[in-house]
Amino acid sequence: MLPLLPDHIDPWRAAKSGLSFAGELPLARFPRLLDVGILDAAARVAYRLDFRRDAQRRVVIEGWARMRLRLLCQRCLSDLQLELDTPLALHLVRAEPSAGASEGHYERLVVAGDSLDPFDLIEDELLLAIPLFPRHPIGECQAPEPVSSAVDSTHKLDRLCAEGLERAPNPFAVLKCLKQG
Repeated sequence: MLPLLPDHIDPWRAAKSGLSFAGELPLARFPRLLDVGILDAAARVAYRLDFRRDAQRRVVIEGWARMRLRLLCQRCLSDLQLELDTPLALHLVRAEPSAGASEGHYERLVVAGDSLDPFDLIEDELLLAIPLFPRHPIGECQAPEPVSSAVDSTHKLDRLCAEGLERAPNPFAVLKCLKQG
């Protein structure tokens, strides 16, 4: 097993040699994950990539990628620690087949040429593991604290609208009040 992950791998040769890579990398090495998450200097991405040939002599990559990513909860807008643990089971092909799904538990990955960027591969799999709307489990979200100036202006607007409704019989008086407030 090799601890250092190269920037590019020839997956066909790696499978022929039965290469394996495992280790941890800083989150800073994955810019697209940084764009999605909240910067956490201590965050690390653990990975394992095993290149080999399966029983049908196909080139496959098996392994996993794991990390803890800080995101914003889309329900309460507070910090959320999301555990990402994604298995990798990929069948490599040189060209997109015309029809049919991958056989077995492998997903098909098209590799154009003789080079594969393992950092992009790990990052892609982790990005796919992030839920569309990350949020705390039900009951764990905390309501955000109101900002004092927002509370004051809400009370002022309510008072103005109430005064406007008392004076005018027009049903649209509240809209006029809101437009002016």
